Amino acid sequence: MGREAAIKAQVKGFLIPIFVERDVDTGEVIRSGLGPEDFEKVRSGYACARCLAIFDTYTITCPACGLVREWEADIPGAPELWLAHLREQAQEEPTPRSARSFDEAMKAKLAGDEMEKIPVRKLRRRRR
Repeated sequence: MGREAAIKAQVKGFLIPIFVERDVDTGEVIRSGLGPEDFEKVRSGYACARCLAIFDTYTITCPACGLVREWEADIPGAPELWLAHLREQAQEEPTPRSARSFDEAMKAKLAGDEMEKIPVRKLRRRRR
């Protein structure tokens, strides 16, 4: 597929900037100011940052001007909690866990002085 065919197939139009800053000597565009929706298209890879071409799909290399995106910057890093989980799963020995069952743990808790012990007769309603 030639360059012209690639442009016709991939480019669906061009964004219209709010303002443009040009180099005084060459007249080349240095910066373009875009609205929030248009800026999001450029940020997410659905438009070119240099020539402002619009694409239907995520595009790494712009067919119109040849700008190559830093696609690695588009992929977010994994949260630290996920990485910690994967490191734990990779260990040869699993993290030690309590061997007691739930019933044993409750009996141990009830045996301690953590709970106030009230005689049953005090809990009953007195009949008059």
